[in-house]
Amino acid sequence: MNSDNILVAMQAAGRPLSDLVGVPQRGIGRLATARLLVDKATRDQIVLFEPTLAPFLRRIVRGVDIHPWYCEPSRYLVVLPSGWSAGADVRAEQVWEHLAQRCPPLHRHLAPAATRKTCDVAWWEFPDCDLTPFAQARIVWPAASMTQRYALTDPGCLVGPGACHIPASLFLLGVLMSRLGWLAVTAMGRVGQVCRLAPEQIGRIPIPEATENERAAIEALVQRIVDLTREQVALERQFTRRLVRDFGPPGATPGARLERWWELDFAALRQAIAARFGGDIPARFREQWQAQHADAVVRHAALSDARALAEATLNARAALLYGVEPQGITTFQ
Repeated sequence: MNSDNILVAMQAAGRPLSDLVGVPQRGIGRLATARLLVDKATRDQIVLFEPTLAPFLRRIVRGVDIHPWYCEPSRYLVVLPSGWSAGADVRAEQVWEHLAQRCPPLHRHLAPAATRKTCDVAWWEFPDCDLTPFAQARIVWPAASMTQRYALTDPGCLVGPGACHIPASLFLLGVLMSRLGWLAVTAMGRVGQVCRLAPEQIGRIPIPEATENERAAIEALVQRIVDLTREQVALERQFTRRLVRDFGPPGATPGARLERWWELDFAALRQAIAARFGGDIPARFREQWQAQHADAVVRHAALSDARALAEATLNARAALLYGVEPQGITTFQ
């Protein structure tokens, strides 16, 4: 069964995604966010100085933050409401100086983007925009990608440049992350090695009909995959941080090899530490580190195997909902 026949079968078995949840939406655009994004360190400085600003510094997911099954947002968006900068005795031409007095860390962050013309206008206040959809979790994906990357956001997290979104649903996430879900995308929007994942294209993906039991089974699989993925990512980050903390100088970063420590045997790990940080693991700690590394590699492999099994089961269940034999899609990635 070729890809064209499979796509026809998928279309016959379901309705377009847009019919079920409405047209997918793009995230908040670059024009609105370009000067208002802050990293965590800056966010913490602002909140430390002015705790009442905490609700106005919202975590935001961009296209680059989205990975298969999980998001890793690293920025916050300043969403000060219109009129926040004004005061009873503050004239329009004084708002910039007033901000410097009210919250110096925020003023310092915004200063590089300020000009003489803009200082008379509170441009750091967020433009009128309906943020209520983000009170609930969303399914997000990048606007273009070479690989399959859909994930759920946390409630309250905004969706920003380079990303698109629809209301959260474990069932829909499972269908979109299935092999057939990706086949539909590649059939409709591939340009070279990159797939265009614009809202109108994703909105055309056929979603199969499912009984309550079938939906529940897929939702349970997706929840397990999400949990396994989060556990695996947490393990990867924790062990990497330990390597940097114990062997790197202040401000060091791990580099590509150490970030994938589970692919290294212990001898290769020591070589990577020496190459990155200029020193070996001290002899008195090597036996301990070798045991800890071996244990972490085993745990990582177990999580990978469990996730692969759950994903294979998800692919098979999705194929049956579409009326496609699971064996007929094994060649499509």
